[in-house]
Amino acid sequence: MAILARNVFIYFLLFSALLLGGVFLSIENRLPGKDYSDLLVDISEDSVEGISFTGTKASVVLVSGYQYDTRVGDPSVLVDQLSDSRVKISFFEDYTRYYFQTGLFLFIVSFGFVVWISLSARKREEAENKFASDKLISPEASDERVTFDNVAGVPEAKEELEEVVSFLKNPSQFNQLGAFMPKGLLLQGPPGTGKTLLARAIAGEAEVPFYSFSGSDFVEMFVGVGASRVRDLFREAKKKTPCIVFIDEIDAMGSSRVTAPSDGQDERGQTLNALLVEMDGFGSADNIIVLAATNRPDILDPALSRPGRFDRRITLLPPDVRGRVKILQVHSKNTVLSPEVDLEEVAQITSGFTGAELANLVNEAALLAGRDQDSSIAKHHFDLARDRVMLGVERKGFILTEKDKHILAFHEAGHAIVAKLLPESDPVHKISIIPRGRALGQTQQLPLGDRTAYSKPYLTNRITTLLGGRAAEKLIFNSRTTQAENDLLQATEIANNMVCRWGMSEALGAQAYAAGANSFLGDDSSRMFNMSDDTSRLIDREIKCLISGCYKKAIAILKEERLFLKTLSEILMQAETLDAEEFEIIYQCSVTKKAEEAGTIEKESECSVCPAKGHCLEYKGN
Repeated sequence: MAILARNVFIYFLLFSALLLGGVFLSIENRLPGKDYSDLLVDISEDSVEGISFTGTKASVVLVSGYQYDTRVGDPSVLVDQLSDSRVKISFFEDYTRYYFQTGLFLFIVSFGFVVWISLSARKREEAENKFASDKLISPEASDERVTFDNVAGVPEAKEELEEVVSFLKNPSQFNQLGAFMPKGLLLQGPPGTGKTLLARAIAGEAEVPFYSFSGSDFVEMFVGVGASRVRDLFREAKKKTPCIVFIDEIDAMGSSRVTAPSDGQDERGQTLNALLVEMDGFGSADNIIVLAATNRPDILDPALSRPGRFDRRITLLPPDVRGRVKILQVHSKNTVLSPEVDLEEVAQITSGFTGAELANLVNEAALLAGRDQDSSIAKHHFDLARDRVMLGVERKGFILTEKDKHILAFHEAGHAIVAKLLPESDPVHKISIIPRGRALGQTQQLPLGDRTAYSKPYLTNRITTLLGGRAAEKLIFNSRTTQAENDLLQATEIANNMVCRWGMSEALGAQAYAAGANSFLGDDSSRMFNMSDDTSRLIDREIKCLISGCYKKAIAILKEERLFLKTLSEILMQAETLDAEEFEIIYQCSVTKKAEEAGTIEKESECSVCPAKGHCLEYKGN
């Protein structure tokens, strides 16, 4: 109400000033006034040259040039008296009433506008005052409280942040030693690794107020709004110390001012400047810790990461197998698992999954179990959930022609056989020709463990496995299809990285010719360094030779295992999906058949181990 009263008072002052100015101006320009009797005397003396009537007001001009105003009761009577005289008579419209009506209308409109502006400013001020309070999570809100028990798979980050909790609980322990806590901590890592959850766990463990914001909350169209919100935030936070201020996706407001063209006066620039100033403005006694999270630390402004602002960076990466087991235990705490479910096995088949993906995996498995009306979540539910998370929903309405299905079966069989027979290759986990998502079929390999470094033989075998599908098409049908599109893209990318980034070419030596993008968002693009044309041609030649060599190797393996290829593809046509155990049985069946053909063992009437007994092309009971 203070804003409304102030604005209305200012408006009345301005309106009164304008009104008084108009009054004084009209007084200054007003002609001298006389009585009506004086006009009659002048008329009788024949000294009037002209009379102008404006309503009942008469402006008289004498022969001598003197002018004055007077009031006439009935101008028509006077005009009749002067009809035979030489007095010039003129009439003008009286606009006094219209002026009054227009002025009253403008007064009402302008007054309403002032009231509307004042009420809008009041609402905006109230909204700005509530901006920080609405984002506050009080430690008393037990239903929203998150602790370190809800976070798993990031032991290093938890250990790093435990001293933050200790500082918030007992700051004197550090202050008496002359130490102070970093003002800002930046959590960086791929999406889904638990940055936001970890920030809330810190507030839950320390039992202090927790302000949760997003970087986009401070980015507005109007210049100055974001900076005002930053100042309001820290003003409110200083009233709640000790507390934690968390800004998620800080790159929305803190991106580098070098890469983004700006004259320093735009909204984002002012917001960033306000944040920098506020982080410098509070001292160690304020007990305010600013946490921020981002997936793009490479684009943050350098002023944010200097000492005194975000002093410490904590990187969160996808968990290892032990971390995945703990995350699965956390998310399956309230679920009903079948006794056959081993979370360690589930962790083995989810290499590279983040915490969010593992939570989604458990939820998808529970949904599938509920759809099947089962009383518990079984092992096959986790297998199906993994396929849904990685590849998408099964496309039941998509029907392949018999010819396309036949080609697809040989394509996936080629991948599986090459992967099986290559050393240092990940074992085959599942083969399927059921379309899921954008993939028509898939051959899944299960890593033996989490890999942090890849050898040249492993990468070469990976390229050979990827080209196994195309090699099978060429060997059986003497044709090429578009089913190998993604395989060729992955094989080319691996070969390019081996030659240009990892120095695995004998001809080029241990030298890098490209650098990868410094991002956690899956951007695997490479930035090529400057090089001569001869070097570029040599790089192209090395990449082509590497891929061609792997393709020839895949062709040679499948030629040697043609019987295995035909058997496996025929069984895939019927079963559509094979797991690792079934694949191994079919392989042993193929080995037995080859031994029979070589004469090293006696031929059986039918295959005793093949899961497609009675249907296999090579065994018809004869």
